[in-house]
Amino acid sequence: MNSDHLSDWLTYINSNRPKEGDFGLERLEDIYSEIVQSPLARKTILVGGTNGKGSTIEFLKNFLLSAGYKIGSYTSPHLLKFNERIKINGKSIEDKKIISSFERIDNLKKKTRLTYFDYATLAAFDIFSEEELDFAILEIGIGGKHDPVNLINSDLSIITNIELDHEKWLGSSLEDIGDQKAAILKGGKLAVLGSEKMPNSVTTKATEICSSHFQLNKDFFIQEDKTHWSYSFSEKDCNLDLISNGSLNIDAAASALTAYNLLSNKEVGFQSIIENTKLKGRCDIVNNFILDVSHNPASVKNLISFLEKNFKERKFKAIFASMSEKDSSSIIKEIAHLISEWNICFMDDKRFDIPSLINLTKSKVNANVNISDTVYSAVERGYYEGSPYIVFGSFITVSEAYRALDKIKLLNRENS
Repeated sequence: MNSDHLSDWLTYINSNRPKEGDFGLERLEDIYSEIVQSPLARKTILVGGTNGKGSTIEFLKNFLLSAGYKIGSYTSPHLLKFNERIKINGKSIEDKKIISSFERIDNLKKKTRLTYFDYATLAAFDIFSEEELDFAILEIGIGGKHDPVNLINSDLSIITNIELDHEKWLGSSLEDIGDQKAAILKGGKLAVLGSEKMPNSVTTKATEICSSHFQLNKDFFIQEDKTHWSYSFSEKDCNLDLISNGSLNIDAAASALTAYNLLSNKEVGFQSIIENTKLKGRCDIVNNFILDVSHNPASVKNLISFLEKNFKERKFKAIFASMSEKDSSSIIKEIAHLISEWNICFMDDKRFDIPSLINLTKSKVNANVNISDTVYSAVERGYYEGSPYIVFGSFITVSEAYRALDKIKLLNRENS
């Protein structure tokens, strides 16, 4: 492959996929050993789980940056540009550096077939290894046991929660899914468990192999009322009171706080950082739209909590499209009481079965169900109508909504 355009490389790395079932980490070990010949950073953190990974990383990154550390972060998926996945001190890596890493990986892989995610992860490793980082924070994509991020022997692992999602790949029970995700826990290292309800497959492994592990509302604690919450962690004598509720999950903030206190003794303004941390696509308010990448029942519950706290007794219109592998029935059932009108959008992606989703939605709700040929047309109608809308169902749905809003605002400026 030879191109100076990142778009060409992204098309290429998505086209030469391994066969299903051929995803073991051993096939990456030779490439990994060539790329990573010294630690990625002084300390590395893996973040896995079902929901809240991105929010946890955002909080932890902001704590560490405020303390003056140099930080590399790797997250997935991206919302608008691939470059969002690989950041140094919160700034996306430029195309040229990513292309250079892709070229190196492509030359090293020989006959090994790599996934899109393999290329992305190895590129992040390649870039971070040259940066002399204090901390590298790396998000697990799906599962953990076979995820290329799990090649790293991290100093601390965070598991945010375990919920049913990606059952086709991870198993049909919470114990099975927990077993896959618990593979990111490392022998003799630290772990933070960001939910008080963890499968035995996770807690047992943490007890058996980690030097210490700390679990939400067992070792560190949060208390919440309608407008504020408090945090305590006696292990490090850390107490915070009356933190304002924001757009991001407080379990994620508490997990990040605990991880920071285990990794650093530097004092930072935790409360101010928490209250000012926001993340695109997570209960993000833009004009009359609330955009949220929730795509399974557990993450939709977090969206509902945000809506009920901040928009009391309010009904919303929905712009919605979820992938066919998702539990769309449960998603719709969870949030239907807040939706006065559904707008189901056709998507140019074979992972969406929109005709079936339309029929499912009509069978589950007592509200109007409209059909939009694109996310853009639904957003455009909602923008000029001005009613409160929520956009959710997948990263792709929300990404297209952001693009639509940007385009509509640009056209308005040009015509004014």
